[in-house]
Amino acid sequence: MSKLDIAKDIIKGFYFLADCGIYNTRNIMGDPMTTIYENNGLIIDICYEWSYFEVFGLSKTDFNELEKFYNTLEKEEV
Repeated sequence: MSKLDIAKDIIKGFYFLADCGIYNTRNIMGDPMTTIYENNGLIIDICYEWSYFEVFGLSKTDFNELEKFYNTLEKEEV
């Protein structure tokens, strides 16, 4: 399973807790983050307080694909 596939599975599973955004940069405001996945260079953090994800370890192309996938989840929730 690729890092992108793993990230998609995790994001889908936790989406209901973080439906306000997905980023590939570290927040600079000091928001409290919890790591929900870390393996093989892929790190996925969640900010429960502000309901968003930070994802590290994907290529720019893969992150763009993950972001598109994330946006489809928004449509499923409506």
